[in-house]
Amino acid sequence: MSEDNLEPLSITQLEPDLWQLQLWFVHAFLIHDDHDGWILIDSGYPVKPGHPNMVVRALDQLGLKTTDITQILITHGHPDHIGNVALVAAQSHAPIWMGAADAGILEKSFPMPPVHQYDGSPGKGCPYFEPAPVTHRIHGDTQIPLAGGITAIETPGHSAGQVAYLWNRHNGILFAADNLINENDELAIAPGNIDFNQVRHSLEKLSYYEFDKLLVSHGNDLLANASFIYRNLWLPNLIPQTLNSVDSKNYQPQSANVS
Repeated sequence: MSEDNLEPLSITQLEPDLWQLQLWFVHAFLIHDDHDGWILIDSGYPVKPGHPNMVVRALDQLGLKTTDITQILITHGHPDHIGNVALVAAQSHAPIWMGAADAGILEKSFPMPPVHQYDGSPGKGCPYFEPAPVTHRIHGDTQIPLAGGITAIETPGHSAGQVAYLWNRHNGILFAADNLINENDELAIAPGNIDFNQVRHSLEKLSYYEFDKLLVSHGNDLLANASFIYRNLWLPNLIPQTLNSVDSKNYQPQSANVS
């Protein structure tokens, strides 16, 4: 099948040991560690029937195979993040880390909960994807002993079990999941949420951490001085969007425990 007929794919190397995989309209990421091997974060939207797996195509461009993947971290249970992971997990036997509240979506022990847009209208339905077993269910903020240390930060709201990952290397790299998007120079909370109050709390919680880079799943990243920019410029623009949403009554600000 011609590449021209397949879902768009491109790869950007952000650090000597970090690659961003542009899988159609969403990012996945690949970390390499001399001790822990190749770590995949998210896996993109399900490809069309008969099309090759996008993660496999990306790995092939990097001279890698699915069997090179040693660990898989999933930010949350929406189809554009779990859509291609089953094949990779089956061929690599890599354990999957995922927020406990979303793990059943990937395992298909329960359906993806309904989501809604800013005005309360229903979100899109869930396309077909292959299930995969979750090895490590993340409960609360958790230290993952991989690649020099990765902190799993519970950030519910977009989904019940969404997790952002803060990698300790390179002065801190935050994989922000769908807590926010930055597409077409328009900073926004992501569409398709389950609880806008939780979205707001999660956005505030991220401001308590320090990181040099903030990597989004959709749109443009912050590649320097990111925690300062996020805390002082981005967060003040994001919070009002959650206050104007349909389920934001009785909101009380909440401090985040980052210990």
